[in-house]
Amino acid sequence: MWLCIFSTATIDAHPATGIVVDSIGNIYFSDLETIWKLDAQGTLTVLRARERGRHVHELFIDEQDNIYGGDVSYNAATEGWISDIWKINPQNKFTYLLEPTTNPPPGWGILRDHAGNMYAVEQNNHTKTQTQILRRTPDGVVTTLAGGTFGHADGRGKLAKFSSIGGIGFGKDGQLYVTDGAFVRTVAMDGTVTTLADNLLFRTPEDRPRLFAGGDAGLAGLATDDAGNVYVADSGNRRLLKVSKEGQVQVVFRSEPPYFPTGVAKSGPNLYVLEVGLTLPNASSGPRIQRIENGKATILATVGSGGSSSDPGKSFAIQAGVAAESTLALLVNEGRLKYTLAVITAVLVSLSVLIWQHRRRSRA
Repeated sequence: MWLCIFSTATIDAHPATGIVVDSIGNIYFSDLETIWKLDAQGTLTVLRARERGRHVHELFIDEQDNIYGGDVSYNAATEGWISDIWKINPQNKFTYLLEPTTNPPPGWGILRDHAGNMYAVEQNNHTKTQTQILRRTPDGVVTTLAGGTFGHADGRGKLAKFSSIGGIGFGKDGQLYVTDGAFVRTVAMDGTVTTLADNLLFRTPEDRPRLFAGGDAGLAGLATDDAGNVYVADSGNRRLLKVSKEGQVQVVFRSEPPYFPTGVAKSGPNLYVLEVGLTLPNASSGPRIQRIENGKATILATVGSGGSSSDPGKSFAIQAGVAAESTLALLVNEGRLKYTLAVITAVLVSLSVLIWQHRRRSRA
């Protein structure tokens, strides 16, 4: 029974990492199916209404405050995946750049540079055969910027290797920055890949790792600042990491259960963190946004807690998640798991012996 609880709880959805901030301080973020807008006055509204089964994982914003996203949904009738790319301009006009299709052309992505080139990650985390970053020019020419067979290797172009890319974004220096397994790596525009920092999944005594991380226990979204620092959401360890341009790492923020960070945006001196809460049995407690200003974290909005985003189910899930994780943490954290399992095993063995003896007496 105990093992069944753990097995079921590790099957969780891949949460959204998309959070961006425009030039006047409006924050946009995805809760996987809904795109929300949190304006500079703190009012939370729906920018794009949810459609059940349609997932929006990442967002990108350009210098003109156009917001880009991509949809992924499953069509049961055709048993195929449907994807598209869209844009919402500052006047809230929605436009498909790539219409919904079951066969998207290579290189289409939401990330784009000043020249209009698009960048997309091509990978399959199930087969783990190859991971590539493709570049598509405005006239449709697609090339492999970097990457080849699945693995880890610095180098240029197809000589470089990636494992599983979680987050990707441009730095102020014009390079791409990616989270790749336990690494943060840079990709120059000539395709040269360099590992900036490794072993980022290390744990400290202050960490409160997720009990039920499933396949999302690694590094997620990232953002950069003008000084070349990279801020990385470490979902499995419920923390935000700062990686300097020299590769030095420090923890700058920790989430409280049941929340964990999935995305981060940098605007001016402030950091904005997208957090998600997953609770037993794999219920989402809704996202929330925190602002980190001068090292102090302030909750700006919580979807499911009230106001225009009120959702009693998610509000209940938040409370239930806190209670569940707090209770189970007593058994799991600080090395107690092995002792707990030992006690449970002893009890089960004792019960088995008693049942066997009872049956033996009955037969006698």
